[in-house]
Amino acid sequence: MTAGLEMVAVVAMAQNRVIGDGTGLLWHLPADLKRVKALTMGCPLIMGRRTWDSIGRALPGRASIVMTRDAGWTGEGALRAAGMDEALDLARDWIDGTEGARPEIILFGGGEIYAAGLALTNRIELTVVEIESDGGPAAAVFPELAPAIWDRQVLEQVPADGEVPAHRYERLTRKLPVLV
Repeated sequence: MTAGLEMVAVVAMAQNRVIGDGTGLLWHLPADLKRVKALTMGCPLIMGRRTWDSIGRALPGRASIVMTRDAGWTGEGALRAAGMDEALDLARDWIDGTEGARPEIILFGGGEIYAAGLALTNRIELTVVEIESDGGPAAAVFPELAPAIWDRQVLEQVPADGEVPAHRYERLTRKLPVLV
């Protein structure tokens, strides 16, 4: 990566690490959606095709880099990448060519994308939803994190409110940063 760039994973997961069911979000957290927008605005987002499909469109003010094995795949407003190296090249190019872009590349899901990029990630912005979910037959799961590698800081505890389940915001920082 270009000097000064940071890889950040932004993820919401259930207590048992389930992040999705292959079609969309398993919960609705309006405040978390605003937080995610603030964390990702002006950044390229690296995501898988199912994450792209669940969002349904390119998010304004951000690049949508979609990793897929389907060489013929296209999505309006998306950049297709066959693998992580190509996705990182596209992200660098977007940052270099976009006025006001922030020097952060966001891993945006799903489970395979997080697994492919976590070795290059120095920070994780995590929302833990205090529910258990099986996610169904197409469940996407966030990889297990070794406590010896990450410093964990709880930023905020949010109590349940009507239909909105209790959740917390955490920031994990790699104890020994990786050079990417």
